[in-house]
Amino acid sequence: MAKERFNTSKIETYLYGLLNKKVSQHTFAGTLPDTILSTWNDMLLIDCGSSVRDRRAIADGVVLLWLYARPKGDGTKNVPILSAMETALNTILDNAQDEFYHIERNACYSDYDSNRKWHCNIVELILKIN
Repeated sequence: MAKERFNTSKIETYLYGLLNKKVSQHTFAGTLPDTILSTWNDMLLIDCGSSVRDRRAIADGVVLLWLYARPKGDGTKNVPILSAMETALNTILDNAQDEFYHIERNACYSDYDSNRKWHCNIVELILKIN
């Protein structure tokens, strides 16, 4: 296995290429931007903050995908936007084929980002790298 394949930047580049503009027009790796335009209703954050472990023949680790939706006008969770994002993500993951990166959807849960005041669904992926 080429060890550079499990560098954080390589993983972010792979996932960004796989997901950008397909789940959200506003896809970011690492951190969200400081400025969020008022015209945006969704965002996707690729979070490789967890460790990737070298298992000699393969590497594996957890990647979190944060799917953000601007709340509805009354402040309630915008479930239709989050549902559309999760559906698009599921389709991409079901069809993702790569010689080196193998993705499994492991878990998902809901949260609220009180700094941004947006709801989010967090999808946990298990990434295995040859």
